[in-house]
Amino acid sequence: MSFINEILPHAKKVGKEFNILVSLILAQAIHESNWGKSGLATKGFNLFGIKGTYNGQFVTMKTWEVYNGKSVYVDANFRKYPSWYESLKDLANLYQKGVSWDRNKYKKVIGEKDYKAAAKAVQAAGYATDPDYATKLIKTIESNKLTQYDSVEEKTVKPAEEKVSAEIVTTPNKPSTAKKVIKTYKVKNGDALSKLASKWGTTVKRLQELNNIKDPNKIYIGQTLKYEASGSVENIKQYHTVVKGDNVTKIAKKYSTTVAAIKKLNPNIKDINKIYPKQKIRIK
Repeated sequence: MSFINEILPHAKKVGKEFNILVSLILAQAIHESNWGKSGLATKGFNLFGIKGTYNGQFVTMKTWEVYNGKSVYVDANFRKYPSWYESLKDLANLYQKGVSWDRNKYKKVIGEKDYKAAAKAVQAAGYATDPDYATKLIKTIESNKLTQYDSVEEKTVKPAEEKVSAEIVTTPNKPSTAKKVIKTYKVKNGDALSKLASKWGTTVKRLQELNNIKDPNKIYIGQTLKYEASGSVENIKQYHTVVKGDNVTKIAKKYSTTVAAIKKLNPNIKDINKIYPKQKIRIK
């Protein structure tokens, strides 16, 4: 299941954007790459066995084909991707745009809501030469209960709300100095690091640095991201949510303040040394 969890956020995003069943995308990824363990997947992030080159990059592998009823192995060039995401999106592009000689080649896959019909449409369009390709995809979908991911969007009534760790308060007629405030955000379905960077007026590189993200294409639903927002030095109220293991001395050190200062900002707390998880404490 770890492989499914790894590619699921990207599969959902691609499925929603191109109107393709997520169960179909996942089943093909599992079947074609042996759960991400195939040589093609490990060497080229190629999940679906798409041949050719990607930005000039390719991996040469032996492949099993069926010609005139006979099984043979032949050498072929397969696209080499920089990450799983590009492989997922490339498959969706193929289904949406078809091939140069037939733009409607995979037309029946787009928008199909029945996973059995979608799998059969893929085979009928000639995606693979294996005569049992659709049957194998259907079996993979059913044995792993992949259809549960096709209805995720319908179950999501309200997107996750943005949670911030700082509150900006304005005071009229008072000069202020610009300052960066760290806020947090819970990733929801459809998010991409580039999209969030644009929304927050920052860069993908800066978000990677703040969140220790190596691959900008790999963020997942429910992940907490830090980002910077402009505030005012004089007018910022900043809070800390207590977690297990915290104590007031540790918190004061983290925010470059003092225990006395925190105590003064929290007059409602009778004993500042007795704090508990999920408690919200003002630190500035």
